[in-house]
Amino acid sequence: MDKEGNQEVYFDQYCEKCKYWNKKDVEDPCNECLNTWVNLYSHKPIHFQPIKE
Repeated sequence: MDKEGNQEVYFDQYCEKCKYWNKKDVEDPCNECLNTWVNLYSHKPIHFQPIKE
């Protein structure tokens, strides 16, 4: 974390657990997530939604 509170996003820990993981390219918000590689106070991607079982 830098002094402003920004943290690197851990795509390797979250993407496979996200409900958008197996969506077609035109249906998912992954491009926006992948372009946002830092978050304020969080390692999660911005559009991460856990898969509900």
